[in-house]
Amino acid sequence: MNVTLTAKDERARDVIRHAIVLVVSATLILTVLGIVMVFSATSVTSISQAVVYDNPSARFADASRQLTFGIIGLVLMPIAAAIPPSVYKWAAWPIFIAALGLQSLVLTPLAHTSRGNSNWVNLGGITVQPSEFLKLAVALWLAVIIGRKTREEMKNPRLVAVPAGIGAVAALGGVLAGRDVGTAIIFVLMIGLCFWLAGIPFKWVAVLAVVVGIVAVLLIAVEASRLNRVLDYFENLFITPDIYDPTQSEYAMWAFGTGGIGGVGLGASREKWNYLPEAHNDFIFAVIGEELGLFGCLAVILLFLVLGYGLVQIVAYHKEMWVRLFVAMIAIWLVGQAILNMMVVTGVLPVFGVPLPFISQGGSSLIACLLAIGVVLSLALRQPGVAKSFRLPRGTFQSTASLRSTP
Repeated sequence: MNVTLTAKDERARDVIRHAIVLVVSATLILTVLGIVMVFSATSVTSISQAVVYDNPSARFADASRQLTFGIIGLVLMPIAAAIPPSVYKWAAWPIFIAALGLQSLVLTPLAHTSRGNSNWVNLGGITVQPSEFLKLAVALWLAVIIGRKTREEMKNPRLVAVPAGIGAVAALGGVLAGRDVGTAIIFVLMIGLCFWLAGIPFKWVAVLAVVVGIVAVLLIAVEASRLNRVLDYFENLFITPDIYDPTQSEYAMWAFGTGGIGGVGLGASREKWNYLPEAHNDFIFAVIGEELGLFGCLAVILLFLVLGYGLVQIVAYHKEMWVRLFVAMIAIWLVGQAILNMMVVTGVLPVFGVPLPFISQGGSSLIACLLAIGVVLSLALRQPGVAKSFRLPRGTFQSTASLRSTP
């Protein structure tokens, strides 16, 4: 059935169509770049383990797993894009409850602890980070719940608190139960942006910001490792790097300095030789800076800006409120987290653990990010006229064939 579009609808169709191209292009390039950089960043450790334990199959084992996760994510992304938005609206509650249940496993013997965090779960030999999938579930659930409310309803504390506020606190509490403050920061940004865009009064935003700030200070104060990171950050602002006992940030700075403008070459990083902690994960941006130089870092920043621009365009032009809220939360998750990660690696912020989306090693993060993009595509393609604009007119192939056969 042909639907006549207004001039406004045609404008929205064209903008969202262009935004989809930008989002897909940036996502694919970042994913491929991430797999390549994980191969580079883990090469020294993987090969050394293979030699030490005389196990040739261990070579590039970590990077091979990342490649497998990337393939899985790239298969799931178009599947998620093909699911109608009505299904996502219907499934928002079950998905949210299932994700909360998975996150609650960090309080059971299945929890896996790493670097002071217990935000991983061992499921039959597979380590999963539930909070990555909870991000997607929270974004979908909150968008559906709050998207049904009017601006006037958003000024009523009871209507905001039940169930949206309670659910948001439950999700944030589940992440903090795993002692993962870095991921909790991303949740706060996502949830806060959603409520703000939906129209809650500014005074509520100010009160919530104060509460979050107080809780953050308490969480830092009660954990020695977190407190030491913050103290090291402020101490390093006024002293030169310690060459005898460098911090993680100082190793990262040396990586950027060694890379210079053009980099030392792909695979030639020195800091990844067991000097820079988490070179394959949270600090992989430093390896990019060392091997690909300033140009490589700028390329990564540009790709995230392109991704963010495309997502913001969908937020600005999509007709449905719940879709705008969902895509906005995905944007602050993927692009906001990338910015925070790069600020940590470059020493602008104290060290806290958040991976660089699409690039850092981690199957849960990569698959969750690609799934999020798939859901965004599903919602964007249902804007009137968008999906149809990607289809070739009928008879295109026949016309082309007839032209080629004309003498």
